[in-house]
Parts: sequence; C-alpha cells; structure tokens
Amino acid sequence: MPTVIDLPFARPKLVSADRVIPYLHRIDASRWYSNGGPLCVDFQAKLAAFWGLEPESVALTPNATIGITLALNAHGIKPGLQCLMPSWTFVASAAAVTAAHLLPRFVDVRPDTWCPDPAYVEQLAKSPDVGAILIVVPFGAPIDLDVWDAVASRTGKPVIIDAAAAFDTLRHGGPMTVPNCTTVVSLHATKVFGVGEGGAVLSRDTELAERVRILSRFGFNGSREAQYRGGNAKISEYTAAVGLAALDEWSDARADWQAAGALYQKALPSAISDALWLGQSWVTSTLSIRWPGSASDLAGALARKGVGSVAWWGEGCHVQRAYADCQADPLPVTRQLGQSVLGLPFMRDMTGQDVGRVNAVLIEEWEKVCGV
Repeated sequence: MPTVIDLPFARPKLVSADRVIPYLHRIDASRWYSNGGPLCVDFQAKLAAFWGLEPESVALTPNATIGITLALNAHGIKPGLQCLMPSWTFVASAAAVTAAHLLPRFVDVRPDTWCPDPAYVEQLAKSPDVGAILIVVPFGAPIDLDVWDAVASRTGKPVIIDAAAAFDTLRHGGPMTVPNCTTVVSLHATKVFGVGEGGAVLSRDTELAERVRILSRFGFNGSREAQYRGGNAKISEYTAAVGLAALDEWSDARADWQAAGALYQKALPSAISDALWLGQSWVTSTLSIRWPGSASDLAGALARKGVGSVAWWGEGCHVQRAYADCQADPLPVTRQLGQSVLGLPFMRDMTGQDVGRVNAVLIEEWEKVCGV
C-alpha cells in the first residue's frame, strides 16, 4: 500500500472568520459590494503604506497572474513581440505573458541569484523583436532591483518584476525597495500574506497604475464609454474585508513564519541549513532546499516517511507542453535547478515535531549523497 502523507508540504492558514466579521458588517451597512468600494479603497491605501508608496501607486487585481498581464498591457507593448523571461519560474508567469499577447523567450538564470544575468538580458533587449522583460523574484528572496531599473532605462524596454512571493521583502524599510519598474505581488492563499485569491500591481508611475485600474474596469475612465480594451479584473469588497482583517494580524502571522524558519535552522546541521532558500530579514511561505543530489530521490525518501514535498517550479516553463514551442536559450542552470530544488513542508503552525520528522530524513539522505 502507498504511504499516507500525513505531513503535507503546505497547509495555508488565513485570517479567522471572527476577525473578518466586523468588516462584513461594514459591507452590510454600505451595501457596496464591488467597483472600488470603501473597503477596497482602504485596503489599497494600507497596502501602499506597508510598501512605502502613495495609495495611487497600488492597483488591486483578482490575482497576480492577471496583474502581470494588465501591467504589460498598461505599457502598450505591441502584440506579437517577445518578452524575455526566465524559464525558472512558476508557469503562471508564462501564462501572464501569453495572455498579454506576447511571446515568451526563455533565458537561463545565474546559479547564485536564480535570476537572469542583467548584462545578457540587456544585450538581447536591443533586438526590435523584444517588447518587454519579465524578471521573477525567486521565492521572495531579495534581489538587486536597481540593476533592472537601469536595464529598463538604457534599453527603453519595460521591465516587469514578478514579485509574487515578495510581499514582506518589499515592505517599507525591508531588504528590497519597490523599484521604478512595475512590480506585481500575489495575495494568494499559499503566499505569506493571503486573502484567498488576490494580487497587487505596484508602480511609482501613478499614471500607469491608474491605467491598470482602468483596464481592470472594462476600459472605463469616468464614463460608460470604454477608452481602452480592458476587462473585468476588479476585487470585491469581500476580498478587501479579508485583506484588511489579515493586515490587522500581520505582525502575528509574520512572527509565525519567522518561528517556522527558525525551527529548521536550529535543528539542521549548518551544511544542510545553508542549502535552504531562507532569509533572516524577510519571510515567505515556501521553503526550498538546493539538494546536492536528485530532488526526486529526496522526495521519494520523504514520502516513504509520510512527509510531503513539492517541486514548486518543476523543471522550468520550457518543459511544459503548453510552452514547449517557445524560443528558449540554452538553459543549463535551469536544468540543474529543476533536478535539485525541492520544496519542504513549511507552514505557519509548523511544530518542532514536524520539523524533526523532516530533518531526520534530510540528515540520513545527506549522508548518503555527500558521504558524511
């Protein structure tokens, strides 16, 4: 019989119903349920303050995938041009690019940052066939965004930052400042700050942020006449209610994520803990390990002990059937990461016993692979 996985790789925990109820009463009182109601406006303003922005610099979207598509559309890029992007990302990044009527062109990443090389991307971006660049913040870990602002400035090609997992990394005073490049954050249930489904487009160019909002409301801009070919990409007051309640308890949630990471770092030998994609100054909701051997072998060993795991990004977008015909550069680092990176169990209410079960397997398998 197959082993039962009783310790999953993730178990989302959103804000409790009790904390949301006061905001639901506000919806009942206002009888305003969508279309930029008072809770939505309040949520937008509080998120902006969290990221050190003005309220007008944030546009709320139903999810980050739609947010990336709207951000690309707001830049007015000619359909059919290429969008340079890493294959080493979740497939939603590629889905967003194609929904914006652009062609993904997959480039490799560096082994130290898990991001494309800026100089190489800049050289490619000189081609008239390239309309945009999409850069992914890997699992929320801070990257140097100034270099991508510089690439956008020198090439004249818009750079979109897929910062889906970087809610906390981008906080005001945090390790990564919101750049001039348009940036998109996910508020999905699996993220460190979740509302169920949701996303936010961040732009220091308030006119561009407003263009995203216009596109999200059918292209309407103060009248019933569509000024742009937009669609319906608004969030409801109910989503904003969950978001506002979640912000009320954010300090507690963040402490939970920090504690979960500390459990791993305390229990594991330094050689193994150094292989965790985990930071001290930022929190995220996933914990990936750069395994010296085969990630699939490690996943099997964990499963035999009832422990779940996940290859969050698989082996890259380029191996997905839907994107197999897209242009791709040689991808040796992506291939190596796809074969060696594995997501471990990680959740807000992680216990020492949970971590102990994972660590026992990691230590045993590490000794087999490394001979120590």
